[in-house]
Amino acid sequence: MKLTQVHITIGQFEFDYVNQIDITSGWESLTDNATITLPAALKYDKNKLKDLIKKGDAVSISYGYEPNMYEVFNGFVVAVKPSVPVVIECEDLMWKLKQITINDVARNETIKSFLERNLPSYEVDAFEVELPKFIASNTTAAKVLDQIKTDFGLRSFVRGGKITVGKQYDTEYAVEKFVVLNETVKDDELEYKSKDDVKLKIKAISNMASGVKHEVELGDPEGDERTLNFYNIPKAELQKIAEKEAERLIYDGFRGSLELFGEPFVRHGDILTIQDNEESDKRGTYYIDEVTYSIGVGGFSQGVKLGARVAS
Repeated sequence: MKLTQVHITIGQFEFDYVNQIDITSGWESLTDNATITLPAALKYDKNKLKDLIKKGDAVSISYGYEPNMYEVFNGFVVAVKPSVPVVIECEDLMWKLKQITINDVARNETIKSFLERNLPSYEVDAFEVELPKFIASNTTAAKVLDQIKTDFGLRSFVRGGKITVGKQYDTEYAVEKFVVLNETVKDDELEYKSKDDVKLKIKAISNMASGVKHEVELGDPEGDERTLNFYNIPKAELQKIAEKEAERLIYDGFRGSLELFGEPFVRHGDILTIQDNEESDKRGTYYIDEVTYSIGVGGFSQGVKLGARVAS
């Protein structure tokens, strides 16, 4: 029988035991978060803990089953609550970017080159989107990334230690995993829908450098709206982008979430194939949008939120 393991490093301290760890990791949020609850019996003076574990201390969390260990979080302490038991709040690399100020103007360069110039200590993985003019006036790097999301519809997150912009579904990064409902899946809240039952409206908006705004709409006019924002994309190209997004979102297949055991270990951006042995025609392959990890005395589990279907 495999033995479960956990390894936590916080600053100068290392632990191979914990009461509870909860981690949320996904591309739709700028920041990954982790909450570490240490055992109540831990022999530290809770009133002095703030002097032992400090805001900004590096944090890494790994778990697994012998002999496989998976690093599930890498970041920094943002708060220590000297309660019983002690609770430590953490954020990923984005916490560092919330401390860095950018005061610069981009003219006729890409998002990647602008970020690399202002954040030379960090790797950037971004779509080659042009910034004809973009002003960052005495604001944090994290707020700049949030502004890029607002202006260009490209979300930013940290993946593999890199500042990633707009590449949530990247086949070069994704690892393919396979699960079977009622066998290797702990629980699920999945719903199988045909594309005819999906009521969704796709709206793509492109703000041109000239001040003109182009809009394209696809799907059900009365459906739930999904808006995509772009900058300086011609209307013909905008139509193609909207059609591609509609193809990803309006499909025959599963929607919803499922809970996995500790293995197979998954990350957001991975590709998950789901097999239903009772209804074999419902096999499908999907990107993972978000994973919530629960690690504690009760074992390991992974809450998986499904994203777009992977074209066959």
